[in-house]
Amino acid sequence: PARDHEVAIFAAVAVAADGDRLVAWMRQVEDLKKGAFVRQIGRFSDPPRIEDLASLSLDDEDLTEIRKCRRRDCALKLAAAEMEELRRAADESGSKWKPALQDAFRRLVLRRVGAFLQGGHAALPAYEDNDAPVLLGGRFSLLVRHSGFLTKNHPRFSEYLERYPRAPLPELESFVYWSKEGVGAKAIVSATQVNILRGTDGFVPDALVIGKEIFSTHYVNASLSLTAVVGEPGAHNYLVYFNRTEVDVLGRIFGGLVRVFMERRLRAEASDVLRGLRTRLESGEPKI
Repeated sequence: PARDHEVAIFAAVAVAADGDRLVAWMRQVEDLKKGAFVRQIGRFSDPPRIEDLASLSLDDEDLTEIRKCRRRDCALKLAAAEMEELRRAADESGSKWKPALQDAFRRLVLRRVGAFLQGGHAALPAYEDNDAPVLLGGRFSLLVRHSGFLTKNHPRFSEYLERYPRAPLPELESFVYWSKEGVGAKAIVSATQVNILRGTDGFVPDALVIGKEIFSTHYVNASLSLTAVVGEPGAHNYLVYFNRTEVDVLGRIFGGLVRVFMERRLRAEASDVLRGLRTRLESGEPKI
């Protein structure tokens, strides 16, 4: 159960694969996430480069909406300064405003990712698309604190997630990817940090992978996902998935009805998504 603006889901299934296989596929996130909903995806270099975003494009609807964006009245989740920057890029490009706006948006994504890697969520500008600014660090911290199993069993990992990059974990592997996914009326462009922790004792799964959303263009204020392989020697391994997300529409009129619809859809689709992930893990090592 989740309250207020949050929606959460937990699912698990037996799997004939171990943590090594999960980690190998996570490192090939472009292949792992291939599916009907993922329209575009790419992994950032270290450090991120503008070339990493060459295949990213906004839909025409979003491009048109950006030209109308103003603080407290924008169809995309942006800061007021970003809205002005994008509008100016379009206005100054005449008939070529669409490709100019695509380029400007890619630079914006790169800048946000770079700011996050330098200073965490606290370094990111607030969303100012509606009346009340949304501070991303505070919204993500709430998701972590509401995930009691994580804060109780993995306090150092939880601290790392909340205080990144000021609470480093030397044993952690991480990278960032971007994606464009069609999960609602509008395609969502987002960037996510993937954090991989391998098991060293009985309190950590064989492989624990946390996805931490950096930003999103629609619907989502903050999102925390967990994928793990757990089990005991000589017993079944289980593939476990958990997601807690703050969704802006749940705080609006008819939010209660929207929650009913969303939770029903999540229940219906969760098993298919998890079985698809299991199929990939059990198919062998990903192609490199």
